[in-house]
Amino acid sequence: MPNITLNQQKINYSVQKSLRARYARLKISPKDGLQIIIPAGAEVDIEEFIRKNTSWILKHHRRIEEIKEETPQRGYVSGEKIPFMGEQRLLNIEAKTRGKLTTIMLDHDALQIRVGTDGSINDSDFIRDALENWYRHKAKTYIGKRVAELASQHGFEYEKVTIKGQSTRWGSCSTKRNLNFNWKLMMTPPAAIDYVIIHELCHLREMNHSKKFWKLVARYCPDYKTWVKWFKLNSTNLIL
Repeated sequence: MPNITLNQQKINYSVQKSLRARYARLKISPKDGLQIIIPAGAEVDIEEFIRKNTSWILKHHRRIEEIKEETPQRGYVSGEKIPFMGEQRLLNIEAKTRGKLTTIMLDHDALQIRVGTDGSINDSDFIRDALENWYRHKAKTYIGKRVAELASQHGFEYEKVTIKGQSTRWGSCSTKRNLNFNWKLMMTPPAAIDYVIIHELCHLREMNHSKKFWKLVARYCPDYKTWVKWFKLNSTNLIL
């Protein structure tokens, strides 16, 4: 990966060509680091572009490093806690005495993981993948049902609901009236999920973030500002 030194600090970066981009821009995230997005076919002096944006890059790079320090380091072992529906759930992992398939179920405040012959209790990657599949399944069932309820309650019409694993979005709404939601929402409180659903339903009428849009959100979710702030404060903890 290429890197550049800014104010005596080495910064790694990647370059991504985009058919949709009309001009060069910067993007930075804990997962992907600093990305330079440039229009496909355009001639851009990457290092010069980076140096022109030194202040912005260093400011956001510092914040990314802080986020990494705040992000929980998962071990996927018994006794560890992981959020589900806004509550910390204790992991209880053990091997099955018989049976191939690994199963997960919520038992009071614990996530009971019974590992079959398809995996190993000592394989952290396997446990993590099993947990993600479980969260995705729960999201498909819970969020799909809740979208239908809230849409019916407030008079919205949509096409379909899809559960995804976006790295930076909790939800999205397409021009085809399809709604997408992040499976990690199952880590948040039910009221937080409702806010995100209302947010995306309102985009069916206002495909923007104008004052008119936020007024619509406030009509159906009067405490939406509480949840906007909550996501900003807690998003770094909502990971597997």
